[in-house]
Amino acid sequence: MSYSKLSVYLKTNLRAPSVSFNWTDEDNKKFFDYIDENFPQDYLKKDKNLFEIKQAFKDYFEHVGYILFQIKHYQIRLKVFEYKIEPKESENVDAIIDIIDKYEEYIVENYRGKEDQIFIELELKDKIFDYIKTIKEENVNKKELVKYAIREAFELNDSDIVMLKKECIFIKKCDILKKNIIKSTEEKTIANRYNGIDEEELSSFNLEHFSSKEDRSFFNLAARLFVDRYLIEKNISNQDYEANVFGYVQSIITQQLIITYDRCEDFFKGLAGYVLRIHFQEVFEDIAEIILFEVAMSNKQIIEFLKYYSLDVVVVGGRKYRVPALEAENGLKWNVVSMLSIVKLYVKTNSAGKLVSNSIEKIEDEITLLCRDGLTPSEYNKKILEEKKVLTDELIKSDNILERYYDSLKFTKNESEKNTLQKEIGSLKKQMQGIREKRSKISNKSLLRSDVNKYLALEKEKDSLANVLKKEKRILGQNEEAFSSIKHALVKALISKKKKL
Repeated sequence: MSYSKLSVYLKTNLRAPSVSFNWTDEDNKKFFDYIDENFPQDYLKKDKNLFEIKQAFKDYFEHVGYILFQIKHYQIRLKVFEYKIEPKESENVDAIIDIIDKYEEYIVENYRGKEDQIFIELELKDKIFDYIKTIKEENVNKKELVKYAIREAFELNDSDIVMLKKECIFIKKCDILKKNIIKSTEEKTIANRYNGIDEEELSSFNLEHFSSKEDRSFFNLAARLFVDRYLIEKNISNQDYEANVFGYVQSIITQQLIITYDRCEDFFKGLAGYVLRIHFQEVFEDIAEIILFEVAMSNKQIIEFLKYYSLDVVVVGGRKYRVPALEAENGLKWNVVSMLSIVKLYVKTNSAGKLVSNSIEKIEDEITLLCRDGLTPSEYNKKILEEKKVLTDELIKSDNILERYYDSLKFTKNESEKNTLQKEIGSLKKQMQGIREKRSKISNKSLLRSDVNKYLALEKEKDSLANVLKKEKRILGQNEEAFSSIKHALVKALISKKKKL
């Protein structure tokens, strides 16, 4: 999950990947502020998490070059280098093909009854990537090298898709897809809705490769990229928005599919149209939420963009048009002025609540580290004392028995009895020594008083933050209905167009 969050952050906050990319002090500050706000307190102290960060950066820049990356003491050093070898020029292509040929039992042709699909099981995928890890002498895009070798091994066309997934490698032969023949006159009609690709093919592919969780993250990213790229950076007009918004969003989804999987633009353009249609509501709800967040941040461009929906009537080319209104289901009409205070309070409270929740999670992580065997430090130390008492009582009891043995030894004259008593004394002393050692070990397990005090302080801080969170949630609840009304009105306006009068 954390890798996914890191990946989305990089895609929505960094400039486009390039060999000339320069990591600035501002980039550095923003990134570590994000880490502090969204990850556990000890996140940067664990090597596996530092590796995860490095992997996210590596994957972000992978299609333009390889990186030298260092993260230490809240400072990232980053340099991007161009690949020196094209995959087709690699000396390792034949070796990868040999691995594929050797383990053909892990290859499923006509996967799920479709002659255009090949499934390479995880066992073979792992063998390929185990070999890839051994390549040290070539500066080559290793994922593209694997794809190229697979294309060669299966004699694929450039238009075919090779998807390197976590659990498998999936091949889709796009040259034999069921594709409708589209006339030039139908290019902008419903006949070309999915770039001519049969809807059944797209539905099957979507069910096979997109879980609901992946969809949510994927389309939230598309919404963020749309707002950043078109409404903020390019500052498009409302007329441009109305004419091209669906094309812009579909284009972003297509680009992300190509970057994530492969270069088959024809297929992914069709898939982008399909998945946009079935996730249409979620995408525009995300766009609306991001727009309202920018309003709360007093983004002038976004505020100007929203003022359009309060104009009622506009004149374009000498013709009058009715503008979509920010109208709620109950008929209430919103405008920038009436929504501003509500949106600002809601976003501020929601953000504050998330920060408090994150702080509580971090404190809970610290508390967990202080606990032992599912017990609080106080409970654990109490348990240790009770165990020590049981052992101390055993020693007292054994000591009393030992005294009786010594008394008996003084008065007995029978050599056999003496020998027996001496053996009993020796055995009991050995037993008592074992109990003392056990008690000593248990004593060493006791937590320091400073740990107990730290736990108590953290619990107090957690309770205090819980009260703050409760207050924030109450404020949020009081404004949720109004914010929801604004958001739904905005979604409705964003997917509508002005109408001729």
